[in-house]
Amino acid sequence: MLSLALLSACGTVDGRVKVLGEQTGRLEVEKRLPNYPSDCRKEERSGTRTGDPLDVALLRSDRALGRANARVLRCAGWYDEINAGFAGDRGD
Repeated sequence: MLSLALLSACGTVDGRVKVLGEQTGRLEVEKRLPNYPSDCRKEERSGTRTGDPLDVALLRSDRALGRANARVLRCAGWYDEINAGFAGDRGD
């Protein structure tokens, strides 16, 4: 009976060591996030100039806004993918 208690206690310690090792591994992984894509920090300009006809200014502004929106979606997708990977590693 005593040996059974000792064996179960060892299993508990081994389980704790395993959990601590997994937690340590996750912390190490979290420290090594990939670099944020450099284009995600880029700012857009419309490219309009004083004296541009309004229709030209509107087209340039709309194109710049489209580029900015596409970048936001691409960068958000990148972040969501990274975040899902880390959440999967945690078992959350």
